Amino acid sequence: MSYHLEPLTPDEAARWDALIALYESRELFHRRVWLDYLAASRGIDIHLWAIRDGSHTVGYFCGGILQKGPFRILGSPLRGWGTNFMGPVANTDINQIDLLKALDCIAHDKHLAMTELESRIVSERAMVASHYEVDPGWTYFVTLTPENPDLMWRALDSTCRNRIRKAIKAGLTVEDTDDPRVADEFYDQYYNLMQKKGLVPSYPREYPRLLFRYLKKEDLLFALRVRDCTGRIIATGLFPHDDHTIYFWGGASQQDGRELCPNEYLHWKAMCLAADRDLRSYDMCGFGRFKKKFGGALMPIKRWHKCHSRVVRWARSGYEVYMQRWIRLQGWWQAMRNRAL
Repeated sequence: MSYHLEPLTPDEAARWDALIALYESRELFHRRVWLDYLAASRGIDIHLWAIRDGSHTVGYFCGGILQKGPFRILGSPLRGWGTNFMGPVANTDINQIDLLKALDCIAHDKHLAMTELESRIVSERAMVASHYEVDPGWTYFVTLTPENPDLMWRALDSTCRNRIRKAIKAGLTVEDTDDPRVADEFYDQYYNLMQKKGLVPSYPREYPRLLFRYLKKEDLLFALRVRDCTGRIIATGLFPHDDHTIYFWGGASQQDGRELCPNEYLHWKAMCLAADRDLRSYDMCGFGRFKKKFGGALMPIKRWHKCHSRVVRWARSGYEVYMQRWIRLQGWWQAMRNRAL
């Protein structure tokens, strides 16, 4: 018998976290608090389904539906949500092809133009067989060793260790704060960094504010400030986490404090805080020379999408080009305004 996706009743939806708790693929980004944060920040309509095999429940599925122009799109998750993955909450023995067929039925019933999916448990073979197209990427995964933090230290490259030593010698300190002002402190630093590059942030100030508001009260966020020896805040970082993985959502620093190496110290202290909580992995959410220094393994990540018409495929490609040019144009315009002031 093939699977079908059945919308949860209001009572089931209220028990969402309890319903998904025992499944192997349940992660931070499936939790209700994260879904509520997405609904508040992105203005999307969150949908929750049970994956049924006849009358038997084999898992759950969550995602957000939004309207872009004439197109309705289902993201689980969608690019731009700052959400690493989502997809089904199920065990590894789920029939993946049947699941993706059930998702096609949802696309038909809800008149979706596109479905976008990133999941840890759905295989590349199943996605290709179901006619999804891939957007490849990379990220560094750092192994955390709570039982022996010295292993984490030795895994850093020598330049990174030296810069952390320099930060400590300069009297830098790192605090995990409950002060909501840290979201604005981060955004101000990030905005200034983007301005130096001739760009503007791709998201508004409200996103980090809402991230803090929703996750900090549930103890699912490290909101870090780096202070110099005078107490001045010279770097900030936001690191969501669950009970086994920490994620890098965003970080920035003051231009006139970078000689003190606050950025390396920020990430190192985030790793130490996570290890103190017995977390085992740090997903740096990207790659590059800076992130390479922390001793992680460079791993491929794959986001999949399925356009349900040719028009949507053309529109998707055009939208990506438009957004890239818009960010650069806004950065140029803001730089001109700053010079005129």
